[in-house]
Amino acid sequence: MDTGVGWVIPLAQAANNDERWIGGKAAKLAQLARAGFRVPTGFIITTRAYEHFVSDQDLTSLIRMELGRKPFASMRLGGDLGRGPAHPLGFPDGPHPPALAQTIATAVEALGAGKRLAVRSSARRGFRQRSFAGLHESVVGIVGAEAVLDAVRVVWASLWSDAALLYRHELGLDPAHSRMAVVVQEMIDQDRSGVAFGRDPREPGRDHAVVEAVRDPAPTWWTAWSTPDRWILDRSSGEVVEWRPGQREGELGGPILGNGDLSNLHQMLLRVESLFHWPPDTEWTGRREQFALLQARPITTALPPAGERADQRGWYLSLRPGRRRLSTLAARVAGQLIPEWKRLESDWRRKRSRVMTARTWRR
Repeated sequence: MDTGVGWVIPLAQAANNDERWIGGKAAKLAQLARAGFRVPTGFIITTRAYEHFVSDQDLTSLIRMELGRKPFASMRLGGDLGRGPAHPLGFPDGPHPPALAQTIATAVEALGAGKRLAVRSSARRGFRQRSFAGLHESVVGIVGAEAVLDAVRVVWASLWSDAALLYRHELGLDPAHSRMAVVVQEMIDQDRSGVAFGRDPREPGRDHAVVEAVRDPAPTWWTAWSTPDRWILDRSSGEVVEWRPGQREGELGGPILGNGDLSNLHQMLLRVESLFHWPPDTEWTGRREQFALLQARPITTALPPAGERADQRGWYLSLRPGRRRLSTLAARVAGQLIPEWKRLESDWRRKRSRVMTARTWRR
């Protein structure tokens, strides 16, 4: 019987843990915290917890069946909005095993009552060098253990979306061996957030860094209507080479970050690169003494390193699509994808019922 050992690890104690159990994102956050960067307090739900949930819910055979249902040629990275076999197979609806639920609830309570939390994915080795933003689900701004338990299932489910399956296929990874760790962290409410790159992903050969920022708290900038301000910085000196203002509705004025903020971000990029020995792709929030680092990973560029196969997706820099694309997407979700998902969910519930009935007869 699984006793729960290793299901949850405090982020502050995770720096020496194997990425197989905590995933790349959590491993980097733990290393950043140990190196003295301000990282939001939290804990990691390990891949052992994921495996225990899948075993308890008896999902393995159903996942294998689903993997053979849809050919990779018919999948699209942005086409299904995270809809995948995990949703009808029971990730969002299946109850957590009692011991696992209690372990997670205890970790949530240890963070403090009433804290707003962010629940984010942390994929295992294989993604760490080529992952990109938005591949898996995140759930932010939630409070309490029950909300976290629900959010964890949503994040686990996104491991089986069309986008995630196709991406693993492009990298030559076997989807059947996929596992997901989850990071739960306290949210830091600041009015500046964004991304920063140690090199310009569009022109990695040039001696430039890139900063993007919006007037929104992290990690909610992808829902904002404004587009980010963008700065091109000289990697060596940190001097501004170019500034492009974002489009912010009902707002005029100059840059939303000052020279001190940009200097802080430039120094942060240099320190992270020194720690990990690669130019980073980072997410950040806050200004001055309130600055916090939310993520650091290697930059994904359009061209792969020598000897590696090229993936088939396009790379984009902006934090999120503009209003017109979001409006078009909303209409497609309401008019096409939701009715289609409901039909598929009904089909899969019937299939699951037949499988469970067959198992009962075999017993």
